[in-house]
Amino acid sequence: MLTKVQSERFFIGSIMLAFAALIMATVGIKPQLFQNLQFLILLVSLLLVIWIGFKAGKFEIITNRLRIRAMGWLIAATFSAALWSFAQKSTQLLFPALKEFRKIWNTFEPFALFATVVCILFALLLFIVGSRDSKLERPGFIERSLVNNLSSKIAALPMVLTAVGVFVIATLWTVYHSFTNSRMLPKSEFIGFAQYERLWSSDRWYMSIENLAIYGICSLIFSLFIGFMLAALLDQKTRFENTFRTIFLYPFALSFIVTGLVWQWILNPDYGVEKIVRSLGFESFVFNPLYDIDIVIYGILVAGLWQGTGFIMCLMLAGLRGIDQEIWKAARVDGIPMWKTYIQIVIPMMRPVFITTLVIIAAGIIKVYDLVVAQTSGGPGISSEVPAKYVYDYMFSAQNLGQGFAASTMMLVSVLIVLIPFAYLEYGRRKHA
Repeated sequence: MLTKVQSERFFIGSIMLAFAALIMATVGIKPQLFQNLQFLILLVSLLLVIWIGFKAGKFEIITNRLRIRAMGWLIAATFSAALWSFAQKSTQLLFPALKEFRKIWNTFEPFALFATVVCILFALLLFIVGSRDSKLERPGFIERSLVNNLSSKIAALPMVLTAVGVFVIATLWTVYHSFTNSRMLPKSEFIGFAQYERLWSSDRWYMSIENLAIYGICSLIFSLFIGFMLAALLDQKTRFENTFRTIFLYPFALSFIVTGLVWQWILNPDYGVEKIVRSLGFESFVFNPLYDIDIVIYGILVAGLWQGTGFIMCLMLAGLRGIDQEIWKAARVDGIPMWKTYIQIVIPMMRPVFITTLVIIAAGIIKVYDLVVAQTSGGPGISSEVPAKYVYDYMFSAQNLGQGFAASTMMLVSVLIVLIPFAYLEYGRRKHA
């Protein structure tokens, strides 16, 4: 049997689920499946409201302590219903001026109808909760959700809808179409795991994964190590610290395309490092990583480290400057060597800085694309391919959206495989502490 709090949470969850179904129907994910699904879910929400009212045992309006809030939701429902009516032909016949904005009304029609029903449900539930908890000292879940700080929640609503639309709905849309035979334009022809079978039978995809693993591991290790060492050196009250800090951070101000082109020239054997060394008399010197299929990814790695290490240094330096100077003084008094102070005291205290830095580095690793295009365009052959370039090429060059969506979905899965255990260990430990 559902408790009072559980039924209220299920109600809010059903409203959110209905909204997700409305969005999916709007963006065209199997519209015949999702056409009326949101209203079926809202029917479940109505049944939950009836259940909560039945358990409350009474329904008051005049003496209800939440009547003003409930009436506010009813006014919002009236406004939404008016917007919905503007899209109806009968209303447009009465007010011909509305026909000029027909497309706008038609766009907002399903959302206005949905908002009308939801606002009515919210008002009914507030009447029930206000009748049931007339002497409640601490607001319940529904009251905290629909009454407390309501103006702040309404102000944040556009941002929330944007985040849901751009990240959640777009992700679901991408995952869905990875199971279709979409080519130049998205299709709803479901073909199962055919795109994934083709993806994992591609040598190009395997090369992309291998290169991303090499680039990611090396970039993670060297970025942290070099960035921390530079920050530790600058933290020693070095002369001209501002000058060195500016020099180290300057590459981060450049775009990846510019960085890639600069390092393409530096590593080019015709007029780069190899030519300069040979002009000094070392005729047998060979240094052309971008033309060697075995080490080309390391040439790209060097350019990435050159650009990003300065930013990592700044993050680490900010963390070091946050360490209390009394800790350093106590370590010197106790005779603890500096290197041991860093390892045993300073680095554990900088754990939040390291976590933030790891997230930033990981985000850059997953989406590495510009450097590869600027330096090698995936060559020689396919030896420097990366997943982001694979996705781009199939979606826009090969005009195979389904294959591009499948590759991008696998990139998402790889991120989740790393992120979920990390989040569980991090926040689970904090919760139990």
